[in-house]
Amino acid sequence: MKQITFLFKSFLVVTMMGWTLMSQAQKYEIDRGRVFFDDEIIMHADARSFVDLGCGYAKDKNNVYMDGRVLENVDPSTFRLKERSNWRHRGHWERNEPAPEQRGYYKTQFNVYYGDKKIDAMASNFVELGGGYAKDSFNVYYFGEKLKGCMASTFEILEGGYAKDSFNVFYRGNKVEGAMASSFKYTGNGYGEDRFEVFYKGKKLE
Repeated sequence: MKQITFLFKSFLVVTMMGWTLMSQAQKYEIDRGRVFFDDEIIMHADARSFVDLGCGYAKDKNNVYMDGRVLENVDPSTFRLKERSNWRHRGHWERNEPAPEQRGYYKTQFNVYYGDKKIDAMASNFVELGGGYAKDSFNVYYFGEKLKGCMASTFEILEGGYAKDSFNVFYRGNKVEGAMASSFKYTGNGYGEDRFEVFYKGKKLE
């Protein structure tokens, strides 16, 4: 029995050490003029100018990196991380995606990214609106995904996860079926209403 207990405790110690080493490995390190991420050398990275920016991002005088991979067509001289916004919500956990605080919109002089994914947006007039929403002159985005059938020129954020343009109402990135945008308003506690109908968390109440 003592031997089994000893083996079990040893297993826990080894397992915990493995977890610790694994968590520590997921970071950038510089050793003898070479740059590593997760124990793998980053080829052609310049150790003298290399800076760990956090959230998996880093840069040197030549490139910008995400989790050790070069982000193509990104100018390191203008690349900056935006501070994490306070509007993150639980939607990504509900969809089994990475935690929202690990992702966000990042804009360079020519490109826009959501996390490590480049999105089809115009950097020159890209604006983050809050609540996961952002837009440029032509499109609206929700957590990096383009909203279909949404008019950027008239798009506005309401409250409680709701937003609308001239023709449609949206709740957390989804179109609210049957809602009349011209008269829709948020009334609190997840409820919204237009001239004829009442909605709760994006669903019409019978």
